[in-house]
Amino acid sequence: MEKTQAETLIKEVETNQKELASHFMQVISNQDLSHAYLFSGAAGLGKVALAKMIAMRLFCEHPQTNGFPCGRCNQCIRISAEEHPDVMIVRPDGRSIKIDQIRNLKQEFTKSAVEGDRKVFIIAGADLMTVGAANGLLKFIEEPVGNVNSFLLTDDYHKIIETIQSRTQLVELPKIKPASLVNYAQEKGLVKTSTNLMLKLTSDIHQIDRLCEDDWLAKAKEQIESWFSLVVKGDYRAFTMVQTNLLPLLRDRDDQKIFINMLCLIFQDVFNLKFKHLPAQELAYGNIYIVIERLSFSITDEALLKIINDILVSEQKQKINISFQNILEVITLNCLRTVRG
Repeated sequence: MEKTQAETLIKEVETNQKELASHFMQVISNQDLSHAYLFSGAAGLGKVALAKMIAMRLFCEHPQTNGFPCGRCNQCIRISAEEHPDVMIVRPDGRSIKIDQIRNLKQEFTKSAVEGDRKVFIIAGADLMTVGAANGLLKFIEEPVGNVNSFLLTDDYHKIIETIQSRTQLVELPKIKPASLVNYAQEKGLVKTSTNLMLKLTSDIHQIDRLCEDDWLAKAKEQIESWFSLVVKGDYRAFTMVQTNLLPLLRDRDDQKIFINMLCLIFQDVFNLKFKHLPAQELAYGNIYIVIERLSFSITDEALLKIINDILVSEQKQKINISFQNILEVITLNCLRTVRG
């Protein structure tokens, strides 16, 4: 039988945050769930999925024997699809949570549940509320009307105003273990030679899915290694590779950002070999160790740091819509000039 979206979500939480999920399932069974929580953790740790799973368990018609929601009942399915009238999810509109969103949320706090006796509010990117908006929610979080549970989600709880922190229970999501990420990526078809690079790029399961799609990461890594080998030789064919080999790989702006990080990591490998003497198995591009070693011997400290800094500056240019071809070509020319002295 094909899995529902809700069952897939439950599986994701079990993979990423099993201990924390089991804890909350027990808390719900004991009827000890607090009215407000602050979930803090880096992107990709599953904050939204965990909050939705808790909501599913609160409404589930047929909980499993392990306390987890069934993932197949009407309640679970609608919550996972964000279609349940008593589970409201607020996300940033652009770069912030707008005042109209907060007004709507405050109105919802005062209303009774539509289908039962409980309401759940999930605020993703809670740190993107203005101070005024956050203060406006304080009394509703502190003294909710009726049976209400709120989950505020942030990448870093320090960004949340102290008055909100003091009125919520802080839950810091632990990082996903590297071994679990590697196993997941390899199940998706990622080749072993790309795993170190993947671990340095992200711990986000959804981004790993994207990196593994159509072997994108392996293909991009191969082309960057070829480009880097030409740069190390001072060969200007590296410049022509930008248009012929590198740009065709890039699907959108997200790929562009990842690509800049990948370029930075290969020169960080040079730095780590030059100054920390790291072995091949600890480098992002350890399979071209000899090429990296060659550059580490020949380049000066100042020149290497200049290349890394130039690439980091390029990330800011990408954010302001400068032609990405131009960005890569400038990076390439700067690298070639620096390497050739």
